[in-house]
Amino acid sequence: MTKKPMEVFQAFGQGLMSGTNSWKSVVADNIVFTGPVDQVTGLEAFAKLNEDFMPLVRGNDMKQVVEVGNFVITQTVMDVATPKGNIIKLDMSEWYEIIDGKIQNIKVYYNAEDYVKEFGLA
Repeated sequence: MTKKPMEVFQAFGQGLMSGTNSWKSVVADNIVFTGPVDQVTGLEAFAKLNEDFMPLVRGNDMKQVVEVGNFVITQTVMDVATPKGNIIKLDMSEWYEIIDGKIQNIKVYYNAEDYVKEFGLA
């Protein structure tokens, strides 16, 4: 039986927070991730992106999460440590497209101005 999109999303989040690779079981091999700073395709590239980013996360405040059809949509405020020693708050919306029990696409929206400045990407 295929899990509902919200169940897949929850398994993904729990896997990421556990520090294990269990989250990979709910992600499609050909996942497409699109954000204001990074865009990657494929599970290997997405895993590398998470390996680099997740250690920087100092807090995560889920404001809202809704399931609509094949999508789980969130509003989250994430505290991210920067190389300059600062903490920036990213107020983001994430759109997870989930088909056949696997996350196929993730689109992340946030104002990347502070992120770009702090990480020297400008």
